[in-house]
Amino acid sequence: MADYEESLIRGSLYLIAQALERDSNASAAIETQFSGQLQLFPDMSEIDDDYRRSRLERNEAVISRVDDSSNLALDYRFNQGWLRLTISNLSLLQIEATAALLQQDWLQSDLSPEDYLNRVRPSFGYPLTLLAKENAESFDSEQATRISLTQSGQQVMVDVALINHPWSIRLGPWTPYTSFAWPSVLVIVLSGILLIGLGVYWVVNSFEVRLRKLEQATTRLAQGHLNVRVHSEGSDPVSRLGQSFNAMAEHIQRLLSIQREMVRAVSHELRTPVARIRFGAQIIEDSTADDPFVAKQLKGMDADIQELDELIDEILTYARLEEGGPVLDFQRVPIADIADQVVHEARPPEQVKVTYNFTGDPAATLCEVEPRYAHRAIQNLVGNAGRYAKSQVRVVCHVTQDVCRIDVEDDGAGIPEEDWGRVFTAFARLDDSRTRASGGYGLGLSIVRRIMYWHDGKAMVSRSDTLGGAKFTLIWPRVHSD
Repeated sequence: MADYEESLIRGSLYLIAQALERDSNASAAIETQFSGQLQLFPDMSEIDDDYRRSRLERNEAVISRVDDSSNLALDYRFNQGWLRLTISNLSLLQIEATAALLQQDWLQSDLSPEDYLNRVRPSFGYPLTLLAKENAESFDSEQATRISLTQSGQQVMVDVALINHPWSIRLGPWTPYTSFAWPSVLVIVLSGILLIGLGVYWVVNSFEVRLRKLEQATTRLAQGHLNVRVHSEGSDPVSRLGQSFNAMAEHIQRLLSIQREMVRAVSHELRTPVARIRFGAQIIEDSTADDPFVAKQLKGMDADIQELDELIDEILTYARLEEGGPVLDFQRVPIADIADQVVHEARPPEQVKVTYNFTGDPAATLCEVEPRYAHRAIQNLVGNAGRYAKSQVRVVCHVTQDVCRIDVEDDGAGIPEEDWGRVFTAFARLDDSRTRASGGYGLGLSIVRRIMYWHDGKAMVSRSDTLGGAKFTLIWPRVHSD
């Protein structure tokens, strides 16, 4: 609003300054014309506002309120000082007075209308146009020195007749100031939409960042890092979700800790009585060596004790792998040699033959694995295949620049496709009729799966295209990433 008013009165104040320079006694007439009070100040020492002083020095108009009243103080530079015109408000009276001063200033200038307009245009905040009188608002003989105010739509124009001249000067047009013109409304609406959008973006982005951290924590928990927690201060939905996540993680960690301690305690306590039973059986065997019936029973007891030892070992191994981050010592070793060693150590039934073959890049045999667990995984698959094979088990090791792959296949009955999804589940026994000679404990394949998990790999089962039985595949990255 202030900028709009200052642009309108700048030309009027310029004409007042011109009139005072021509006649220093013109103050009274100017006050009468503008219905205001005119004051002159010889210098700018009384102005303590640097911004206001700089505007006056640039010949710009400054509008201010007088002592918190409704009066307006119009300031403009004059000679070395400045002038102030105090009026009650801007109205048609000031426009008429400006037109009269413009006529007088032109008469005193002795310039042609074109030259005069070129001189005064920079001092006005609205257009000045030279028109032939027949193109301007109609003037009768009595209006030769008067103005005509015209309002067309939302624009205001003032035509000033030049005395004794066929031309007139048009001031304007300009648009009356409205507080809520459509450009202003548009700017306000767009600014509101922008601020709302920024607010929504900030809220959504903060939620997204925190949800992403929660997602990362959930992923780490699923990978077995049970000590992971999220920052959950506050009472908003994401904070409450984080608090629930932390409570869940603590509960899971506590349950698994209790489970591990229980498994270790039970396994440890079982070893002691098993060892005593084995020792007692050996004493009995030594004292009754000549009795064939007792020897047979003792041999069966010894086999049962051996199975119990193996079961305890399997349970402890599975518990260690399920702990959530076992300590694995990854080393660069030739995986082909480990597979070959497992094949040579295999003790399948007499009618089953185990063969081994290596394919792939001979220069890329080194793989980053935990040798002990890699040996255990391959050993479990070969032992499992030997129990169900009819006559042949084949082990194939394939290494490329990126991955390692072990295939163990047999010529047995195979595994039905509907059971492929649960064959790696702990304690799963697909054939409930298996005897001690052919059956395991239901932990061997689940141990294989967990070993591959900690190697960032997979254990898969399918049907062998060449032998017709089951085909187990281990595949994992050749280089381990922490």
